[in-house]
Amino acid sequence: MVGKYKIIVKNRRVVFQLNIERNITIIKGKSATGKTTLINALRNYEDLKEKSGVTISSAKACHVLYGNDWQEKIAKWSDSFIFLDEGNEFIKSEDFAKAIKGTDNYYIIVTRENLYQLPYSVNSILELRKTTSRFKCTYNKTYPCYDKVEGFKERLKEFDDIITEDSNSGFDMFSAIANENNIKCISANGKSNIYFCIDNNNAEKILVIADGAALGAEMEKIYNYYILHQDKVVLYLPESFEWLIMSSGIVTDKEIEAILKDTANYADTKKYLSWEQLFTKLLEDKTAGNFNQYHKKKLNKYYLQKENVDKIINKIEGYK
Repeated sequence: MVGKYKIIVKNRRVVFQLNIERNITIIKGKSATGKTTLINALRNYEDLKEKSGVTISSAKACHVLYGNDWQEKIAKWSDSFIFLDEGNEFIKSEDFAKAIKGTDNYYIIVTRENLYQLPYSVNSILELRKTTSRFKCTYNKTYPCYDKVEGFKERLKEFDDIITEDSNSGFDMFSAIANENNIKCISANGKSNIYFCIDNNNAEKILVIADGAALGAEMEKIYNYYILHQDKVVLYLPESFEWLIMSSGIVTDKEIEAILKDTANYADTKKYLSWEQLFTKLLEDKTAGNFNQYHKKKLNKYYLQKENVDKIINKIEGYK
């Protein structure tokens, strides 16, 4: 399943609208914000159809997943939107993460908890936004977009430390940039350690760099810390390091340009559990056997040439 979709669910009292573009979407929100009402409306329609008083506008079938037979239902349903409520304990399990991998569905999960076993994007976490009409509920992105750092080249001298998500190719690139500017570059050794690296760091100014495409479960802690310490922390959350390389123009062709422009229509859920996986596979395939062959574990020195580092810096600053 690929693509961007709008789903509208309407009953006698309220209209819900969601814009979906990734295979995993998280709907958050406090009590009494309509989350349970949305799920109940979908279940009523699934059970009673038109007699339920619910109407659904959707390009794909909508199902609500619950019960002890949830694995059998996932195996049976395809090309569908599957909604889940936080009352189902299985959504926090490794079995659930394994079950949805490689399926032909989009999953919309209503929960206030962070699902650490799933690689979902910071951009696919939605919250209720009240409109001017009390009858309409629209779910929009919870977090601002952190895909650039304006004036990055000039601001480098402000940072004492750069914290990267891991110790792979991205760390190699940002270590080179850090060394050039007398900054310390630190690997968090995994996204689950980023918050602790920030919290335990005594530097006055820190730049945090992580792959936004799979950081969703960690974002709440990081964002809450950032809000309280905006004088200390700057966030840069591109989709992934591979996305950054291709978006910067270091490696490009027509297919890359098309995928970067409209990723939702290429991120086949049967192949990729997150957009991060798509970008990695794309860059590896496009450079395979060439002088610029990309390796995730260790960065090819080609990418550390000054002109390529400058392209990365320009992209971080937001230049196309």
